[in-house]
Amino acid sequence: MRAIIVCVLLAASVRHLYAPPPLVTGDVPTADKQRFELYSGFRYQETESGESGRQIPFTELVYGISDRQELTFEIAYLSQRHQHGFGDAVVGTKYQFLKETQTLPGMAGSFELKLPTGSERKGLGTGEFDYDLRLRAQKTWGWFTAIGNAGYTFLTDAEFGGVEATLENVWLFTFAQEYQVAKNTSLLSEIYFVTREASGEHDRFAANLGFKHRILKDLSIHGSIGKSLREANRGGPDIRAYAGVKWEFDAPWTRD
Repeated sequence: MRAIIVCVLLAASVRHLYAPPPLVTGDVPTADKQRFELYSGFRYQETESGESGRQIPFTELVYGISDRQELTFEIAYLSQRHQHGFGDAVVGTKYQFLKETQTLPGMAGSFELKLPTGSERKGLGTGEFDYDLRLRAQKTWGWFTAIGNAGYTFLTDAEFGGVEATLENVWLFTFAQEYQVAKNTSLLSEIYFVTREASGEHDRFAANLGFKHRILKDLSIHGSIGKSLREANRGGPDIRAYAGVKWEFDAPWTRD
């Protein structure tokens, strides 16, 4: 029973940390109106206790419904503790209520709803709905961009074999930096703090380094790697890695 609870908590922590790849920090701009953005890649995360989770693949589809708002859907195929299958899906939206100017930062808010689509019996899902709210700010100065996020996730207590696992709502604070080093290439860095999900767990304070590179007009590759900044990796992750692609394309119904 304890193993199943640990497995589900790992799946939950791998899920709710993420914005569109490759970082934890989510940006402010939305997908272009009537354009899709498809993210697909491999994610791996290992905690300080040695528990690991893999998303093979992670997939997110983003659609711009206006010049300020987008809709998102994400799901991952999980592999952890010898269990395999699709995890909990997530639907959401982001609205950019202040576009960036020369003097003012861009600001946006997002909402995500986690759906109980993953198998609770296998430890691939919690069997409950979770709700995530996030405020984002972003400002660019020449070749340098700073991005900050503050978020709060409402976690619903899950039940395993009649035993309830009490979860705590989660605060998230992130600060990311993007460095434009070439026309099609950016380097990325970030630090983030996440409060614990369950009693007895540790808060997380960690960092990531990454890159984005556009290889074609509508196709990019990106990746990141990071770990805990605390002594002995308390709170984890011991390692967190992502590698994937981003493909942008017009909605089929907009073509002549």
